[in-house]
Amino acid sequence: MGEDRAEVARQGYALIVGADGPDRNWAAATLQDAGLEVAAATEAEILAHEDWVPPTLVILDDNGSAEERKALQKRLQKHPAFIGVPLLILAYDADIDSYTGALTRGAAGYLVKPANVDEFTAAAQKLCDWKRNADRSEKRRRLRRPLLMKVDVDIRARKVRVPGELVDASGAGCRLELKEELAVGDLVRIILHGHDDSTHVALGRRCAGTG
Repeated sequence: MGEDRAEVARQGYALIVGADGPDRNWAAATLQDAGLEVAAATEAEILAHEDWVPPTLVILDDNGSAEERKALQKRLQKHPAFIGVPLLILAYDADIDSYTGALTRGAAGYLVKPANVDEFTAAAQKLCDWKRNADRSEKRRRLRRPLLMKVDVDIRARKVRVPGELVDASGAGCRLELKEELAVGDLVRIILHGHDDSTHVALGRRCAGTG
């Protein structure tokens, strides 16, 4: 039987970085159950070697303070094998500063522990797909960064609000996943969410098409 397209897109592996224990074991088992290849290591093991095979996704399983997490995120993003690899953070801090701070510093996503199984799995799969998607050229990957954030979208012409998710972003704009189809030129208002509720920060954009 031929490989499913989604499985082909997820070739590679997810690397979970964190202390050995129940949290890291849960994350690894959850992704393995979803069909992803997974490796796990502590920060010390990661930083001891620069010749890691670049993963498709790095997951920081954090149990420290906000300042410790900030410093560790910076160290991981500087590792030669992880440059350009999407970073998903799992942490207990549920405040908006932790959420927005992690994303501002370059993380692709931030989930509060204990994370929902479906939400965690979906985020990991989307980020693996983003990195490996054959439709995405190397040039486009350099110009855009993966960024998972829930949003509400007001479609002005139809006067409806629909939920969606930010997928990636660049200086020229962002890509959204919506259940409601948009037409090129549609004027929309995008309301950004934190990890569990709206931030009430709104952006006005025109739909520029798909791709």
